[in-house]
This record gives sequence, structure tokens and C-alpha cells, in this order.
Amino acid sequence: MVSYSKEFIKRLRLRHRGYSALLIAQIIFLILLPVAERYPALQSCLNIALASILLGLVSRYTQIKKLNSFFFGLGILAISLEVIWRFSLGFFPAMGHWLTPVHVFIWILFFMLSILRLIKSLIREPFVTVEVVMAAVDGYLLIGVAGGVLLTATLEMHPAAFDINVLTNSNAYDGLGNISNPVSIFSPVLMATAFNILTTVGTGVVSSGDTTSQVIVTIITVSGQLYIAILIAFILGRSRSR
Repeated sequence: MVSYSKEFIKRLRLRHRGYSALLIAQIIFLILLPVAERYPALQSCLNIALASILLGLVSRYTQIKKLNSFFFGLGILAISLEVIWRFSLGFFPAMGHWLTPVHVFIWILFFMLSILRLIKSLIREPFVTVEVVMAAVDGYLLIGVAGGVLLTATLEMHPAAFDINVLTNSNAYDGLGNISNPVSIFSPVLMATAFNILTTVGTGVVSSGDTTSQVIVTIITVSGQLYIAILIAFILGRSRSR
């Protein structure tokens, strides 16, 4: 029988609490998206809150120590960029526009590393508990959040990727050019759209006649399906090895 030290058990419990906290945070994240439509700054607060939980409650107690300092640095950089980017879009649109590629690259890299570390951590978990199952769901939902960040950046860099009538709910806008800071206004809608794409429900927000939009839809959908396939493969491999 394998014996575990008290320190190991303590860290395991704290890590599992982090899994639960992250799932609860992501559920709250989804519930608050309609509120974020009325209060645009809330979207950035939600992104920062997710990153903080990943850094403080999950990665802090992970069994994956490799490149841990790099991951923490990347998370802090992503949070800092979120604040600077949102501020720039509101007050210095040109600067915010050119910061968009850097912003989306750092955030997607951060989320992808989080998902990979989460998968590796799940493989090394000594017990399969409710919290471990929650962690598997956490990774899937993080793909949706990363997809929302990608769609938001696409709106800033390539507005033609979206159906303006659907995006604006058929309001009397003569194109996005007449809307002040469209990213802040529509980012909650695009975040919800990413989850629709992830779950293969589909959405009318993305233009079906634009190549860029279809590539992004494919990336989000395939990423979600690959995540599920990888988890199932690991679970089957682990059960057979035992």
C-alpha cells in the first residue's frame, strides 16, 4: 500500500479546492456575461479573476514544477496587458488596436499552457475524486474562454468576420465604425459565442462567407473535440495500466 506524507495530502487538498474554485468561477463567469454587456469593464475583471485563480489556487499547488516561474510570469503579464489593452481601447484606440495581437497571443498562450498543465496534473493525480472530475471540466471551459479572447481580438482586427446585424441585435448601426469602442460593447457576446462554437451548437454571429471567421470556428471546435478525445485516451490508458 502506498503511503503519502502529511505535506503531500495537504497540497493535494488545496489543489483540489483550487479545481472546485476554478469551476465555480467559470460558472459565475458565464452567468455574469449578460451583466458585462451593461458594464463593459466587468469583462476584463472576469478575465483577471480567472487568471488569478489559476495562478493562486491551482498552479501554486500543482505537481508540475517545470517552467513554473515562467508560467507565473506569463500570467502576470497577461493580467497587466488586459488592463493596459482595455484602457488603450477606451482612450487611445490606435494604441489599443496595435496592442491587440500581443494581447491575444499572450492570453491564448497562458490559457493553453494552463490546459496542458491541468491535463498533466490530472494524469498524476493519485485519486479520482469529484474535484478531479471538476478539473477535467475546468480545462474544457478554459478552451471556451480562450476562444472568446480570440473572437474579441478578431473583432478589433477584422470586423468583416462577423455578421453586423446579428452582432448588434439588428439595432440601427451603420457598421461598427459608428460605434465607440465596439470591443468593450460586444466582447461578452463574443465570449458567449465562443462557448456556442465549442459545444457545436453554432451561432449566427460569425459570418459564414468570411474565410478568417471559418478558420477560427474550426480552431475552437476542433480544440474542444481534441481535448475530450485526449482525456478519454488518458483515462482508458490509466485504467488499463492498473
